[in-house]
Amino acid sequence: MSDVKLLGLYNKFNTKGHKVKRSAFWWDIEESLAPVNDQEKLPLEAEFVIVGGGYTGLSAALTIVRQGQSVLVLDSGLPGFGASTRNGGICSGQIRLSHSKLTHKFGLAYADEVYAEGIQARLDLAKFCSEEGIECNFQMAGRFTGAMSRADYESQSHEAERLNEIAGHKAYMVSKADQHNEIATDLFHGGMVREEIGGFHPGKFFSGLLKSVKEAGVIVRSNTVVWDVIDLSPGKKSVITSKGKVNAGKVIIATNAYTGKQHRVGKFLRRRLVPAQSCIIVTERLGVEKVKALMPKLRMYGNTAKLYSYFRPTPDRDRILLGSRSFDRQEPTDRSVIYLKRKLVQIFPELGACAIDYCWLGNVGFTRTQMPVIFEYNKIYYAAGYAGSGTVWARWLGKKVAETAMGIGNRPSAFYGPPPAAVPLYDGNPWFLPAVQRYFALRDWTKGAY
Repeated sequence: MSDVKLLGLYNKFNTKGHKVKRSAFWWDIEESLAPVNDQEKLPLEAEFVIVGGGYTGLSAALTIVRQGQSVLVLDSGLPGFGASTRNGGICSGQIRLSHSKLTHKFGLAYADEVYAEGIQARLDLAKFCSEEGIECNFQMAGRFTGAMSRADYESQSHEAERLNEIAGHKAYMVSKADQHNEIATDLFHGGMVREEIGGFHPGKFFSGLLKSVKEAGVIVRSNTVVWDVIDLSPGKKSVITSKGKVNAGKVIIATNAYTGKQHRVGKFLRRRLVPAQSCIIVTERLGVEKVKALMPKLRMYGNTAKLYSYFRPTPDRDRILLGSRSFDRQEPTDRSVIYLKRKLVQIFPELGACAIDYCWLGNVGFTRTQMPVIFEYNKIYYAAGYAGSGTVWARWLGKKVAETAMGIGNRPSAFYGPPPAAVPLYDGNPWFLPAVQRYFALRDWTKGAY
């Protein structure tokens, strides 16, 4: 699209002179998002060292320390300022592959096991928030996924039937004639509701998780780059960091889509994990009544486009958040704001004149199978690959990878297994993503998706 057209769209879709804040909406809270006393020297040793201080790393740390073992969490930046507080706050525990595709690829028994674990993980998240006293606006509001074509609606119908055979799922179809009860748009050809899906405030959840971790005695250090992990002796590792060395009994890598391309410590994972950028916008204050008029049941929302969009009311219910793919790699530009605003207006034409207050980027991690993974390699444990559903999977698999590393737990996760296959001709730089996005855009165009 030409610069002239982009400028025209910008003037049409945003209030003249309105400044878009290029940071996450979730960061503007009263609760602290920063660890305390993290400038102290690193300990000389710990029974566990965890690399990465997001949902996965802190969940693993909390699980371990409550078993009486010492834990050190190291983050190269500020803990939680990666995907943990840059997501949309939709708690789906979604699997990128549908149940039918998963069945075709791995068999019915495994597909059922994976989708059953999704229910278990969501329920465990709700239980965790309640037991820890984390006030993060967690609510099982349900999710409506709009069908972008009649064929998509039929596929959803078959999927709903399969899901309802697995305990805990509550899926049903809404016809195009009835969809205004769910969402005030004519864009979709009906859609599927899943009542067991919800949402929360990612910033408040992370703040509460960090508080529990610190109170339990976990040492958390920010701005500490881990360069390498080397063997000392059987059962001992040396973690080499920008602030010194730490001897560890065991090491967990919890960096997911923020593993980076520079240091040797991430080499094995980054060849197996592709980070893709997601971009999110949040509108100006619209008022609760207007938001409820557009989203009568105040659910979480999505669609069936290959270039998937997700959207929801913010927890205070007076703004709307929408996320999708990004044109940018580091910071969101006007082009991404325009692109996402256009998607929003295609769903809700009434919002053509509303301004955008926030826009930010976040990384999403994919394995080749598009499935989350827990694995061990060279006595180092990994959890990664949440494929855009980390609000549920990151905390759950942080807990499960900790149990695996300690050799405890009633049963292993369905995602535990050998290391995922490496991506050919790839070492952390996703050079092929623009071509993949163009292909998906073409697929959407051929079926009339926006």
